[in-house]
Amino acid sequence: MSSEIESIINDLLNEEQNVFGTAVVGKSGNLITQTQNWDITQDLSKINELLQTKLELGQKGMTSISIQGIKYMIVENTEERKIGTNIKGQGHIIIAPIPIGGTGALICYINPQITPRDALFSIQSFAQKLQDLV
Repeated sequence: MSSEIESIINDLLNEEQNVFGTAVVGKSGNLITQTQNWDITQDLSKINELLQTKLELGQKGMTSISIQGIKYMIVENTEERKIGTNIKGQGHIIIAPIPIGGTGALICYINPQITPRDALFSIQSFAQKLQDLV
């Protein structure tokens, strides 16, 4: 994994205190890196399915996804972002496709104490920094 990607992830974790875990998936669907506290390898195929499904206007797509045994309801599914929230208060996920609408992604586990929107802008801006690296 490139030290450039690692540096961007470290900057994200330092800047956005509500991101508790991250992973980066390449445009080919491969796992490039993940933080030590969060292992998405078992869930990668479902994440790739979510990323690669192009929704037509009015289509809902996947309604939920499980990552590390936690089920998240998909509350937003657009080309810019996929947001999932656990209804039992176990946290949120934000998947920022790289590039927008693309098949690579910055995937973040978000602090259960906040709304995912509180961290969304930071995550999307860091995803853009990864665009040429994945």
